[in-house]
Amino acid sequence: MHELSKDQYTLVLPLLDDIRNRAVYALSVIEHNQRGRIFVNDINMPTATFITSSGGFYCLAGQAEDDEFNTCIVRFMNDQSNHNGFFALGLFSNAWDLELNKYCINTSKKIQRSYYRFNREIFNEDFADVDLEFNEGHEYVILNEEISNDYREKFYPYYKIVWDTNHHFCKYGIGHFLKINNDLISVCTSPYIGGGYAEIDIITIDRYKSQGLATKLGVAFIRECLRRQLTPNWCCDPDNVASSNLAVKLGFEKIDEYAMYWYHA
Repeated sequence: MHELSKDQYTLVLPLLDDIRNRAVYALSVIEHNQRGRIFVNDINMPTATFITSSGGFYCLAGQAEDDEFNTCIVRFMNDQSNHNGFFALGLFSNAWDLELNKYCINTSKKIQRSYYRFNREIFNEDFADVDLEFNEGHEYVILNEEISNDYREKFYPYYKIVWDTNHHFCKYGIGHFLKINNDLISVCTSPYIGGGYAEIDIITIDRYKSQGLATKLGVAFIRECLRRQLTPNWCCDPDNVASSNLAVKLGFEKIDEYAMYWYHA
């Protein structure tokens, strides 16, 4: 297994042609938007790649039938020093699923992950002319360094890992936030941006759910994506009914479901 230098990252782009909207985090690493590592089976003519992101999302792409490479991947996965307390290894073909089944990835469990494709026509039919009005007392804020700091430090520290500074998040990311009395209650942000896609991440505090807040922030997020010529992207666990329903409501169509090895300390 060979690790690429940053100036070599684009070598693996052809291997991701069929999974671009399933592995936005991998594209963000290739484009140097976010930190990660890229490994290949052959430094000169790679036919398989293993890509890790700082946020813990990893993917495999290319031809799966390389026992030597796959053994190295599993050795990497089973070394806890390579992970920051979390990983999610996405498999995007039956071939990779069958190959990884031959091994044991310690501490992880195998789950399924659903992937969606954005349909702009459906979104426009329902939301093109909708005014986003928030209740009195709700403060709507678009991503800036102050709100980024509140979000990363107090609300969701995971964003200190995927976006290493507030400046970095504000420069490349997308964020729409709702506050009440200075407290965040609902957010729609981008953990990963790459390859012309922006991954969607929506969180609403329990007591404020079922009030349409996630829908409104999702619409605002998607509108910003379209202004920036980015395609919004959605994935979630199949049993997350609320997330699946919101995806469909916002104009996403389910396209695939694949296995994922998931671990959280």
